[in-house]
Amino acid sequence: MSTPASPSPRLLPVDALRGLIMVIMALDHASAFVARQHASEFWAGAWTRYDSAAPFLTRFVTHLCAPGFFFLMGAGLALFAAARAAAGWPWPRISRTVFVRGALLLAVSQFLEVPAFLVGVMSSAVGPPTGAQELPPGMGGAPLYVLWPVLSALAAALIFSAWLLRLPGVVWAGICAGALAVTAFLIPGPESAGAPVSLAATLLLIPGQTGHVFVLYPVVPWWGITAAGVLFGRWLHRSRARCLRAAPWIGAALLLAALAFRAAGGPGNLRLPRDARWIEFLNFIKYPPALVFSLFMVGGNLALLGLLDRLPGDRAKRVLAVFGQAPLFFYLAHLWLYALLGAAFFRQGVSLPAMYLVWLASLTPLYAGCRWYGGFKAAQPPESVWRLF
Repeated sequence: MSTPASPSPRLLPVDALRGLIMVIMALDHASAFVARQHASEFWAGAWTRYDSAAPFLTRFVTHLCAPGFFFLMGAGLALFAAARAAAGWPWPRISRTVFVRGALLLAVSQFLEVPAFLVGVMSSAVGPPTGAQELPPGMGGAPLYVLWPVLSALAAALIFSAWLLRLPGVVWAGICAGALAVTAFLIPGPESAGAPVSLAATLLLIPGQTGHVFVLYPVVPWWGITAAGVLFGRWLHRSRARCLRAAPWIGAALLLAALAFRAAGGPGNLRLPRDARWIEFLNFIKYPPALVFSLFMVGGNLALLGLLDRLPGDRAKRVLAVFGQAPLFFYLAHLWLYALLGAAFFRQGVSLPAMYLVWLASLTPLYAGCRWYGGFKAAQPPESVWRLF
């Protein structure tokens, strides 16, 4: 979601894609805090079963967001490193800048993101918006004191990547492949939901609650997607036109591979479909991201990037880019907006159509805020902490 520096204006399709998935992500949080409906897709325990297409598709389309954030952050890291190296920055300075911004992002996550989630969830009069019959692994025991949401995992990916940016592509390919393999083969089966998990394993690989810590986004699986983004960003830097031309074809190949793995079954699914409906076939596990989830959603992002690159005219892309060039500002603003609206007006929740209206109406003030902040950020020096937002 946050990158060390915004991509060059020449990469308008990348900014537009980031903006598009930010807007889609807002739909997910409006569903949680306004409609009070939200799904869960854990490796064990909470896994929502849908009775109709509308709530499933509302959730399914938002699955593009988290993989898109990590993938585009990786691409942004590669572009940032290349641009700063060309400007004469020594590699230690580049690494130090990325590390510091990762540490700042972790602080933002714990002190600004987590409180917004707590306000949004605790203000509900209908209970936690899980939408599932079971709890995530480990929940229901010790009180929860520490939450590890998406910004914390993005921060960890930045910190882990900071000192590796100079390494060759084969290292990054190894990180990507290793993370996907570890997630596919080392996550226990759902029957192990009650088995004890160490805090280190929870933070690195197996989401759920251990002691007083609840992890939604463990580091290893999502860092693997970041590594894929670094490889893509390097290619984008070397050959922008060729890379963008190839993006939709690579995306289509990943989509087909995901569907093939889903149909074949096996460890890449983490949990198999519970019935023969198309909804259940596409109801992938997100926590942690199963191989079929990662392939399908990264593929979807690449397909969208290719479509945006080929979209005639720049007007629509520039509108989306306003959101995409101020990603962290948008994220925090929309999260607090929906949390406070939910606490004030939607404690009982509303229907999905009503939630969609609230979501659409909120995009206007969010657009104005992002446009203002984008101009402010662009005027700051390269190492300014304000560029984090």
